[in-house]
Amino acid sequence: MDFHAIFNRAKNIIVNPLEEWHLIKDEAFEKNELIRNYAIPLISLCAIASIIGNVIFSFHYGFSIAYVIITAIIVFIVAFFGMYISAIIINELAPGFNSKQDINSAFKLVIYSYTAFYIAYAIANLFPPLSFISILGLYGFYLLWTGASPILNTPEDKKAGFVIVSALIIIIVIIPILILGAVLTSLFIGTGIKSIF
Repeated sequence: MDFHAIFNRAKNIIVNPLEEWHLIKDEAFEKNELIRNYAIPLISLCAIASIIGNVIFSFHYGFSIAYVIITAIIVFIVAFFGMYISAIIINELAPGFNSKQDINSAFKLVIYSYTAFYIAYAIANLFPPLSFISILGLYGFYLLWTGASPILNTPEDKKAGFVIVSALIIIIVIIPILILGAVLTSLFIGTGIKSIF
């Protein structure tokens, strides 16, 4: 795993997406390779940030190591399945907008678009009092906009509709996963798991 390459790709896709998408377009990554070498490290960063943030900010509320670990697992699940399900649905949606239907390209578009979400989510988990920073993850929709044409060959006249529908799908996918995560967290707290350790 090349952390320097991950850092550079994340920085470049955030700072200069138009140029970076054209580089990404020519890269022949299979979806599992992209998940393993890019998405998982960033999702893991979110989970690790959750652990650190909870240790620093939540222990004085009486939360335990069990709570901290379970919360980190839930953060990982939310970020991973949000990305994975979104990519599958967007791939199925693509032909309706005269876009290329290719599962590897769909994952490429979604995973790199999620970069902004992963970074904002990690910062929000690291500093829970600043959780409003997670709103910066919405920049991912701009990344989706700039990546649709180079990655899925979405025609310019179809791009607005494609990105709007894709954004709605991502929101519809993420919200139930976030709600499930909140429910699971509250269940674990409610069952007294915080007193285990």
